[in-house]
Amino acid sequence: MKSILLDKRGKHVAVVTINNPAKQNALDAGMMDELTAMLKKVEDDKAARIIYLTGAGNASFSTGAFLKDLVEFRDASQARAFAELLKSTMDALFNFPRPVISLINGYALGGGFGLAMSSDIRIMTEAGRIGFPAVKIGAILPHGCTLRLIGLVGTGHAKELLLTGRQVKADEALRMGLVHYVVEDRESLFSKADELSEQIMQGSSLALSMAKATVNQHTNELIYRYSLYSPDNFAYLSSTEDWNKRISAFLNRKNNKD
Repeated sequence: MKSILLDKRGKHVAVVTINNPAKQNALDAGMMDELTAMLKKVEDDKAARIIYLTGAGNASFSTGAFLKDLVEFRDASQARAFAELLKSTMDALFNFPRPVISLINGYALGGGFGLAMSSDIRIMTEAGRIGFPAVKIGAILPHGCTLRLIGLVGTGHAKELLLTGRQVKADEALRMGLVHYVVEDRESLFSKADELSEQIMQGSSLALSMAKATVNQHTNELIYRYSLYSPDNFAYLSSTEDWNKRISAFLNRKNNKD
């Protein structure tokens, strides 16, 4: 089974789907490589003017990194490489030269919502939930993800979300600025995205690309400034006893619920 699916919606829309529903569309290293390769494939398709990014099924857009992988790092260098891969995947999406719309069906947690934040427009179902539980398992988000969160909701809200790790319902996510639109269900996600796409495609492809790049420039400069040491922080945490205890405890609780 392919982890990243590509479909067309009409002539000009590419639908990219994270396809790991049995694991809540959680991400491993192979899936992130696959997603980056898929973005390149779509970029080479000149007819594709817009991307829809979504998750398979109705339960989750993506719940972020596959936790079982995090406890299997052999050393800090492997953890650092994972952090850099997650960052580069989000950067590839953030800097994709055409508009990207995230269709958030269900849970979008941690790096999963980090992918959504790397898109240009976010639409969420009423049943969806957003959260950043990294601190609860002894980890932190990639710095690019944190900086994009600050850009969306400001420093105050960002700190509160990151430090509590709580989940945000759709109505609060809309008020806070985490998402642009809230709709009833999965079918409505696509209907709203189609409506927005019709408006977007009235613009020049080149102008759209340049407008996006201009808006992204400030955030990209900040991300670059912090890029040298941020993966080291993640790698350091991965080597602590607290990291393994917390992730193992979380996985045990989840397995007991299942």
